[in-house]
Amino acid sequence: MNITARQKSFRRHGRLLLCLILGLTLLAASASSPQALASQSSRLSVTQAVTQEVLPGLEMKPIPAPETLQAFTRQTISQLSADAPFKEWKDAGTEVYPLGPGTRSWLVNVMHSGQRIGYLIISAADQGGYLLSEYGAGTDGLPYSMTELRQYLVQQGLIPSNSSGAIGVTALYAPMLPVWKITTENRTLYLNATVLETLPWSQSQAEHILNAAPEASAMLSSGPGQARTPQPALRSGGEDDPYADLLWLTAPGLKTLNGASLSALLQERGSLAFQSPGHNDTLGAPFMITGSQSWLKPGASRDQGSTEAAVVYAAAGPGGIRYLPLSALQKAGIFHKLPVQLPGGATLGSAVLPGSSR
Repeated sequence: MNITARQKSFRRHGRLLLCLILGLTLLAASASSPQALASQSSRLSVTQAVTQEVLPGLEMKPIPAPETLQAFTRQTISQLSADAPFKEWKDAGTEVYPLGPGTRSWLVNVMHSGQRIGYLIISAADQGGYLLSEYGAGTDGLPYSMTELRQYLVQQGLIPSNSSGAIGVTALYAPMLPVWKITTENRTLYLNATVLETLPWSQSQAEHILNAAPEASAMLSSGPGQARTPQPALRSGGEDDPYADLLWLTAPGLKTLNGASLSALLQERGSLAFQSPGHNDTLGAPFMITGSQSWLKPGASRDQGSTEAAVVYAAAGPGGIRYLPLSALQKAGIFHKLPVQLPGGATLGSAVLPGSSR
């Protein structure tokens, strides 16, 4: 290429560069123009207006709890507060809310200085007394967050900005699944009240799922002779997103787990995947298990934690916040090990897929 050709090439590239700079400058100017700022402000004000003016009706109202429920709650919180991640529960207050259908379950928010730092869901046992359906500690990602619900409804467009009709919210609980029922002028929605996603349920499906009986034998109970003491919780810090690596789908399902085998697997792999084929929506699955906690009978040693005397909860979901009854999970679905990548690209713990060369 001669000098003249090079000069022409430089000029051509220079013009392109100049046009690009001018375009970016104009774009930035238009974005900061009064019209653009007004449009952005308008969008923000609509969302704020909907949240502040339409959605205040979405609220849960605490109720006075029966003395027997209060006693079970106080005892459970006192026991859990001995060890992490529940130490902040010591001397904490509580707020109790009814959970439908009917009032056979209760949400107990654990409060400190006006902030929610954990929760319990307690259900009525068919034979009398109470069951600890699930529990967890933290400030974010807890079930039944009214703030997150309001934001979700607006962001997803489930409540239009010009809505002026009544909007109702009902907190419901199916076994191991917190649920929101949202009623507007012309539709009824059911939402997973933990991860906030719309559930594909008709009203008849919802009634069937929500009226299922809890797996009482898998849970801590207030019944006679059912006293248990919680052991320090195991938290592996493993992967908590089931979609991060879907190779667990190729791993065979695990057989029956107990407290000891679950702990061993978590220490080995960091986490386990859980799914309920054909019924994931009824449990909020798939999700990961990244911890556990065993409740032992008085006088029992940790070495006896693998026996039927132990009641075991598995730490599930993002951050392992929700402690769900292990035996109930096993009856409802399947656990999978996370395959381990070996040197050379091989995978330990996964099944060979049909048609695979492995």
